[in-house]
Amino acid sequence: MEKMDMERIAFEELKNFCKQAYQRAGVPQEEAEIVADLLARSDLRGVETHGVTRLPIYIERLQKGYVRAKCQLTVIKERGPVTFMEAHGSMGHVVGHRAMEIAIQRAEVYGIGWVSVKDSGHFGVAGLFPMMALKRDFIGYVVSNSAPMMAPWGGRDRIIGNNPLSYAFPADQYPPVVVDLSCSVVSSGKLILCRKKGEKIPLGWAFDKNGLPTQDPFEGYEGGGSLAPIGGHKGYALALVHEILTAVLTGGKWTRDIKSLYEEDRTGIQGTCHSFMVLDPDGFLGREEFKKRMDRYIQSIKESRKAQDSKEILMPGEPEYRTELKFLKEGIPLAPNTVKELISLGKSLGISFMGSK
Repeated sequence: MEKMDMERIAFEELKNFCKQAYQRAGVPQEEAEIVADLLARSDLRGVETHGVTRLPIYIERLQKGYVRAKCQLTVIKERGPVTFMEAHGSMGHVVGHRAMEIAIQRAEVYGIGWVSVKDSGHFGVAGLFPMMALKRDFIGYVVSNSAPMMAPWGGRDRIIGNNPLSYAFPADQYPPVVVDLSCSVVSSGKLILCRKKGEKIPLGWAFDKNGLPTQDPFEGYEGGGSLAPIGGHKGYALALVHEILTAVLTGGKWTRDIKSLYEEDRTGIQGTCHSFMVLDPDGFLGREEFKKRMDRYIQSIKESRKAQDSKEILMPGEPEYRTELKFLKEGIPLAPNTVKELISLGKSLGISFMGSK
């Protein structure tokens, strides 16, 4: 379905609905504000696969006790710019936000900050966390492991995560450069969203449970299939590196032991592990000079010769930046099925969504 056929809702209205839903599920107000902002901001930037379409499953997991309603984030070890923490099954969105704040604080003192966390949960759009460092003109980085989504290169069992990474680099006159990607061609959320919309997926996105390419979004993930890695064996290798920098480094759960959002998990600890890094350019040539050089670098890329059918060369994060500006003015488009699910969720919680009760 085209965007023009979708209902639109203002960012603040969508965020407020999410906040109310989390509070009704027992999340403290301050933490509900954090996760609601991150969730609605995902849709604001056009990343609908990780936005409010997942609110019903997040709330369900809270209600079933699969995730801790009040964040418990404790320091296990701290050494100079490095902090090692345990999240005790808390919501990944809140954990990521607070861990990134600590990494920023460490960078303010040491020029660099690194925070690794074990026993967290799904934290949504990875790119929103390193973007927090941009407010200080710092460089941000995050990497995470995830529930099993891919088979190892040459294998057929789904035991490897798509283990996302994200970088955020400040610029001066240009928008910041934000790289946000997983090690699979697309996220599992993309397949789930296509299934909800009744759409087929392109060949090359996923394999069915027999290891054969499929255009069925259900067979490619929920039906036991696996996502395809980016760049073949190279994407597989990158996914392993991310697991080493998170789960292996912290002693947390490996991907094969993490359950997805859509599986029963009575342990109360999904076990996702994350690592966050913040770098202060003042430790090098300086923040202002770095941003100016970023502008010159970006300009050199954008002014290079375009491909025959290309109208413009875009930098990573630029499409999302433009989408955010557009949706702030016009409202965020939501798929009809997503709207129905949110209306139903609102009714079950005793809150209204877009005037529905």
